[in-house]
Amino acid sequence: MNETYLDTKIKKTCNGCGVCALVCPKKCIKMIEDEEGFLYPEIDKRECVNCGKCRKMCSNFPQKNEYQAKVYAAKNIDENQRKNSTSGGMFKILVDYVIEQKGVIFGAEMDETFQVFHSFSDDIKECQKYSNSKYVRSNLKSTYSQVKEFLNQNRIVLFSGTPCQVYGLKIFVGKEYENLILCEIVCHANPSPKVLNMFIKNHEINAKKRVKEIYFRNKNKENGNSNYVEFDDGEKRDIKTYIRAFSEEHLINRPSCSECKFVSKNRKADFTIGDFWGIDKFFMDFDDKKGISLLMINTDKADRIFSKISKKIEYREVDIEKAFMYNHNCNVPQSKHREKFFEGISNGFINENNIIKIMEKYTKKTIFIRTKWFFKRILKKF
Repeated sequence: MNETYLDTKIKKTCNGCGVCALVCPKKCIKMIEDEEGFLYPEIDKRECVNCGKCRKMCSNFPQKNEYQAKVYAAKNIDENQRKNSTSGGMFKILVDYVIEQKGVIFGAEMDETFQVFHSFSDDIKECQKYSNSKYVRSNLKSTYSQVKEFLNQNRIVLFSGTPCQVYGLKIFVGKEYENLILCEIVCHANPSPKVLNMFIKNHEINAKKRVKEIYFRNKNKENGNSNYVEFDDGEKRDIKTYIRAFSEEHLINRPSCSECKFVSKNRKADFTIGDFWGIDKFFMDFDDKKGISLLMINTDKADRIFSKISKKIEYREVDIEKAFMYNHNCNVPQSKHREKFFEGISNGFINENNIIKIMEKYTKKTIFIRTKWFFKRILKKF
């Protein structure tokens, strides 16, 4: 048996799906938030009967699929739906398909306190809350159990999440359900919810007013910026420091993201969706700068569904090897400053009064890097 986090306490071996806690027959495993803001399982040894079920069900050891995925550059032909999506509007098409069949949608939503968690809905308008990008780890809570309840009622269920969350659900339900549709996003990494909360609070302290919304990516750019917070009075301030800490410097991400078992061409969901980076290398005439999705069909079930929804999609097939040359295909390294950064949070040196300033310090580009990127942009224009 592979050694799990429950055996080693090595944080890189746990993706936080919580399956071990859900399947424990004695309910003696709890998901506890650590000093970095991530959830990890803790066993109450006084109640544990050493049945080993928690370790057998660990989702961090995925098996290989045999299906040969099909890859497409795709966009929703409904311009309004594509405009209101982060990328090419593929998720909205899947949502419409499931709701039309009286199904249920599970996805990540963000509440008014900027907490991100999984929930479900069967209302078409309400499902819009699952569409926008949320660059932070979502809390699954009791989602897996709720999914299984709907499946046993013969309801069609669409579950969307990160690849590790999707595979965790597959392990939990334990068998193939024809009425379960799994859709994973192309995930870069999972940032800390605690850091996001402190980051927003720091903006509020600096501005002396409340943040009303946060936009990790918005097609309706304000002053050319798609990443910003909006205050109650309508003022907007960019959050590029947070974006750099997450996607470029890898300062604030979950430890397991640096050794992710799900970054490969062998996907675990029925559908994989994300931005199609490098579209200009394949179909320059296809890219209208309004959002193009990478769409992967990973199972026979997905193939059958695609045949029913494809009339709503404009698409071009792409060789999988070429597509992965430009799209996320490797583990992200940890920042050399990560340990010191989270140590500062643990001892209170970094707090909601100064976290933005310190994140800027740890993510600032050197003159050499800034010059290199400047000339890369110039060359790209030519």
